[in-house]
Amino acid sequence: MTRGAIPALEPNTNLKELLTQKTLRQLEHLEPAQLKSLIDQAKYMRQRSDDKVTPLDVWVERILRKEERLRAKVTETRSGTVGSVLSREALVHTDEGVIDAALGTYAVVVGDHVTVGIVEGGWQIIETLPRRTKVSRPDVQDARIERLIAANVDSVVIVVSVVSPPLHPRLIDRYLIAIQHGGAQPVLCVNKMDLLEDAEELECLEVHRANGVPVFLCSVTEGLGIEELRTQVMGQTIVFVGHSGVGKSSLINAFAPSLGLKTGATSEGYGRGTHTTTVSSRHELPDGTIVIDTPGVRSFGLWAASGVELDAAFPEIASIHCRFRDCQHRTEPGCGVLEALERGEVSEERYAAYLKLKAEIGA
Repeated sequence: MTRGAIPALEPNTNLKELLTQKTLRQLEHLEPAQLKSLIDQAKYMRQRSDDKVTPLDVWVERILRKEERLRAKVTETRSGTVGSVLSREALVHTDEGVIDAALGTYAVVVGDHVTVGIVEGGWQIIETLPRRTKVSRPDVQDARIERLIAANVDSVVIVVSVVSPPLHPRLIDRYLIAIQHGGAQPVLCVNKMDLLEDAEELECLEVHRANGVPVFLCSVTEGLGIEELRTQVMGQTIVFVGHSGVGKSSLINAFAPSLGLKTGATSEGYGRGTHTTTVSSRHELPDGTIVIDTPGVRSFGLWAASGVELDAAFPEIASIHCRFRDCQHRTEPGCGVLEALERGEVSEERYAAYLKLKAEIGA
């Protein structure tokens, strides 16, 4: 049941404007990514039929009826976890082995728990189970669409590096907010410590240690911090995230050399990493740890974050008492944050980062 790649919708398309309210009510159980996948298929089928008249709702209904007929023909089912997603198929890890299953109308991500079944001679995903945690970001082309990175993870290892590429404190803040929003636990790993020339570069990490985030200083080249990090996450399902070139795949190889994940160098002249991981992938290690490797990013937006997640990432600011309950911490008289800033109890850098993210998410 392998299908060809389906062209994506044009950027900035409002999905809800493409369907009637009646159809949207029938599909309200779908997540945004699943709704988009369904609409993509409907548009593709309509284009192939050279039909410019029939409403898109009709094509959506045809797809759903077809999927329902196919599910009624299931002859065997298995439960498993998505290990990678390629075009219109997913590799699903089951107790009986890895299965290549067609996605159907399901938009899944690595780490999803699913049920697959044999339909007309081929495996297909027929059910997805609720996610207990997730890591996501807005779509690069359309910020109204959520792009999932991984699901059902215990910890998210934020990998940063020194020098190549340089450490970006504000990217750490963004990841912490996204992790808080998704329900997992953060772990911070600073890689390439063998390249560190100025210890002051690491001072920005002290606030995260004080806030209870585990921080590990690592060097794959010298073996520094690898065992400590391995002990921290042993037996968990974890996902490595971070900028391109920070060494996520190298760290995973240090955890389990037998995996032999492809690694790359940082681009000369720009301090930016090269994309050696192009799709997310799930790996089971001998000690029971399950690792998800993800492609690197140039930037990281925030999806549906709230003031609650912002405060969780900046507890040293959120915990300060202000005169007004809805204080914006800018010019209000009696603002405890401004007073703490003046006394040097809150750093200028953290305060500026807090205000910038507060404005971005509209908190």
